[in-house]
Amino acid sequence: MPEDDWRPKLTVIEAPIADDYWRYTAPEGKRRTSRVTVGQPVQFPQERCWYVPVMIEGYLTKVTPIFGQGPVDALMNAMMFIKRFNDEMHWVSSGAKPRKSGTKSARQKKSGKAASNKVQRKRSRSSSLANR
Repeated sequence: MPEDDWRPKLTVIEAPIADDYWRYTAPEGKRRTSRVTVGQPVQFPQERCWYVPVMIEGYLTKVTPIFGQGPVDALMNAMMFIKRFNDEMHWVSSGAKPRKSGTKSARQKKSGKAASNKVQRKRSRSSSLANR
């Protein structure tokens, strides 16, 4: 950013009003999970406006202020920004569970075996029901 950039330099969202994980397919075809966080409107008296801090992990490089003439206008602009992100992606589902770091669980690494998949679990349940 240029040195004369007047926008606030934000590093965290201190008072989130919405926080969720979205699972989606990016335009290049890769499946991703991103944390979407929206802060409450903040008055920015130097410029006589308001902003809402927004962070979309993996899409934005830092917490970004979205501006408006008042608190509701700033919030509407932030929601339009997030809607645009939603429209750019494919198969977006909210409420996704956050991805854990690493690809295998500690138990899988220790045993050297992959976890059983859902089909195998369903089969074992159905066979146990048949044996009753």
